[in-house]
Amino acid sequence: MALNPRLVASTWLAALGHASQDGDVEAFTNLFLPHGWLRDLLVFTWDLRSLEGRDEVANYLRNSLFHAQLKDFKLDEHQYLTAEASFIPQIHAIDVELAFTFECRAGHGRGYARLLPDEDGAFRALTVMTMLSDLPGHEELSTLTLRDDVTGIPGRDMHKEFAEWVNEVETKPHVLIVGGAQTGLQVAARFKSMQIPALVLEREARIGDVWRKRYPTLTLHTVKRHHTLLYQPFPSNWPEYTSRDKLADWLEHYASIQDLVVWTKSELQPHPKYDSSSGTWDVTVLRDGKEVKLRPAHIVLATGTLGKPNIPNLPHQNVFRGQILHSEGFCGGASYAGKRIVVVGAGNSSIDICQDLVFHGAQSVTMVQRSPTCVSGRDFIGHIMRSVWRDEWPVEVSDFKAAAFPLGLQKKMAIANQDAMWHAEKELHDKLRKGGVQLYMGPEGEGLYLLVMERLGGYWQDKGGADLIADGSIKVKSGVSPERFTESGLVLSDGSELPADAVIFATGYVHIRDANRALLGDDVIDQTGEVYGLDSEGELKGSYRPSGHPGLWYATGDFFISRFHSKPLALQIKARQLGLVDPTSQ
Repeated sequence: MALNPRLVASTWLAALGHASQDGDVEAFTNLFLPHGWLRDLLVFTWDLRSLEGRDEVANYLRNSLFHAQLKDFKLDEHQYLTAEASFIPQIHAIDVELAFTFECRAGHGRGYARLLPDEDGAFRALTVMTMLSDLPGHEELSTLTLRDDVTGIPGRDMHKEFAEWVNEVETKPHVLIVGGAQTGLQVAARFKSMQIPALVLEREARIGDVWRKRYPTLTLHTVKRHHTLLYQPFPSNWPEYTSRDKLADWLEHYASIQDLVVWTKSELQPHPKYDSSSGTWDVTVLRDGKEVKLRPAHIVLATGTLGKPNIPNLPHQNVFRGQILHSEGFCGGASYAGKRIVVVGAGNSSIDICQDLVFHGAQSVTMVQRSPTCVSGRDFIGHIMRSVWRDEWPVEVSDFKAAAFPLGLQKKMAIANQDAMWHAEKELHDKLRKGGVQLYMGPEGEGLYLLVMERLGGYWQDKGGADLIADGSIKVKSGVSPERFTESGLVLSDGSELPADAVIFATGYVHIRDANRALLGDDVIDQTGEVYGLDSEGELKGSYRPSGHPGLWYATGDFFISRFHSKPLALQIKARQLGLVDPTSQ
């Protein structure tokens, strides 16, 4: 009998609706495979949670299923979300996938499920995502506010009304977003559509300068569909991998087109004070040299998942006659022609810099690899990304489907399939091993993508570096660490010395929480938990969810993470603004 995806989907969804309305936890969990996953974004609690297995799902829902008041379940008939048979390559299985809508106590909801036949032949869920999509009466707007034509309407003046709105945001922001790069701008755009007055602070003179100051060969390592900005797709002839300067200019363009209120040359001053009685912050902003006082209810830190450069403090730096710098300050390989360069670190920045140095005629380039690295080719990663962020799907559909696949499950599948990853990259890895690079697939064999989510380090995406390592153009010293400087070089932990005219530390950055300790103070930061990386459920720690301190939020992650999770963050802040949630709750 041929598989009928719509019949399977509608039968399963009807049973989910009955179990939900009855508050029947056992019936609800019986619709999952024994090790199925529920990812819940603000439907059953005001948090982002992922639960694995019927027991965990049951424990989570025991006191919340009936209270959530789920009802009116309907299949989503959107062109790209109708029920269909699909294929899950990680487990080589055909599934039935469906999107659905529902109503719940907090508002409008939507969901996505992947169903597989169980041992008894009944289709049950491998994954289900439930998500609060909007608050009734405060739905996300589909057009830019105050930009509709009002010509001919007595008493209306679009330009005057827009200027008044900007003034209101600048003088009475409900949210202060610190950081005007991709995350801060996407969060601001989402907040604007949710009618949350948000002011963005950017310390640089222009939006995008944080990118313009990076090394000139920097190019994003993800395909353009993945790093599209919220609401604003790239032109159809945009390059597949966006360069540093193109991205910087696009961010500046984005802020203008989306009517975001951004103060450049502006910095939040140290130790803002939170008033729990009023639920507001007393902050001082230094705007182009002048102090401005503001009273926002919320501060969103979007200063970059990784903060200030991390440079090891090695003995005898003062006696070294060459140049010492962090990769953040590397301005291109041209000025290093004919020189001996040591690059400490073996991640994306390191291999990019090493390649640039070789192409610009450095006398020698040596990479110091302190620990094993996960390396995948750009074509391999790009193929995977294009299968998720497909050209024929709107980006928001791709995001929705991607978000409905819990990271915890992705990690388990990646670990189980690590042999296939090794096999797929054998040719690349043979070149790297020839040059002495130590390789791994992560501490647990989870692969590059999960390392991005867990560590934001310990990997690189190769785009020709392996060839330069294999032919000796880039030399590698692996399994050693830098110990001290001499007048003419760097001594390693194995006792060897590398002669150098310059040492570049591609050694990463201090994480956002610690990077903001001096700004916010120990009393505030110590109330917050860890930020970034995956918690025990596979959710991002401390990001787009309560931080531990009232009115303080962290926004981290790549373009997809910030594009999608800006919505749950906006809903949490809007709910507090409307009094649906205690404004000081954490």
